[in-house]
Amino acid sequence: MKTDQTRALSAIRLSVETDETTSPGRQRAANEGAAASIGASIIGEAVDLGVSASKTTPFERPELGSWLTRPDEFDALMFWRFDRAVRSMADMNALVTWAREHRKVIVFAEGPGGRLVLDFRNGVDLITQLILQIFAFAAEFEAQSIRERVLGAQAAMRGMELRWRGSRPPYGYIPVPLEGGGWTLAPATEAIEGCGPAPVAVIERIIRDLMGDPAEKVAGKTVSTIAEELNAEGIRSPRDWWSLVKGRETGGKTGGAKGQRISRERFKWTPNVIIGSHRLSANGSTGQRSAKLRPKSRRSDPHPWGGASPRASSRAAGR
Repeated sequence: MKTDQTRALSAIRLSVETDETTSPGRQRAANEGAAASIGASIIGEAVDLGVSASKTTPFERPELGSWLTRPDEFDALMFWRFDRAVRSMADMNALVTWAREHRKVIVFAEGPGGRLVLDFRNGVDLITQLILQIFAFAAEFEAQSIRERVLGAQAAMRGMELRWRGSRPPYGYIPVPLEGGGWTLAPATEAIEGCGPAPVAVIERIIRDLMGDPAEKVAGKTVSTIAEELNAEGIRSPRDWWSLVKGRETGGKTGGAKGQRISRERFKWTPNVIIGSHRLSANGSTGQRSAKLRPKSRRSDPHPWGGASPRASSRAAGR
């Protein structure tokens, strides 16, 4: 039975998934409170974690973008604060145009001056439009300031020998503190309780499996075979290993079809994951990522990491 209650969509966005100050829970609670204040009921959520508003418009975000293509399913769009929605004046204009066309209500639960309710079902006056442009300008200015600070900090860190800039490290490394402050990366040669074998040991095993044993005429395995074996043995993929190190759940959301996000309990090893990992030599020194690596699961060449196959070697010898 159709009711007259306003149907609200709660939009939640986070640029950095581990940022506690703007956590999804806090945004969700604020949006629910704002919806109740206008007599609306939350009928769905658009949760985009690890998505930057400076790099994506509302229409390009996996979950929110999908909802915006189905405007008949909701009446109001709830955001915690202005910067959860947009970081540029152009994006604000596009969102307002969409709201006018589809006669929607946009609510910002918190922000300068308190809650802001924009009802586009009957249009908005010029003063409201001006306020929106001022807020959009402020959000864009803040985004530009953040970008400049980050670039400046990264440039400074590049001048600091061995300084790690943060984020998830390449597989095979783990952050360790520097004596003078800050962090650097060291080979992860020791197993961490609850996280499985040490990454360096896993990488060394992958290299041995890829190369085989020419002296014993044992051919190397394909990356597809190695990935299957690692998954079968329950060895954590690089992404899941880092999640366990940080005390988080494994798996997460990943891209599916256009506009869809798929949740996985764990991320598996794949040929591309193996090829994309950094190599470590047996003594723990760093190797370089190969730009020429490609999965070769359908070819007889057992050396997808750049080694010459026996067939190629025999051709070279006959020249």
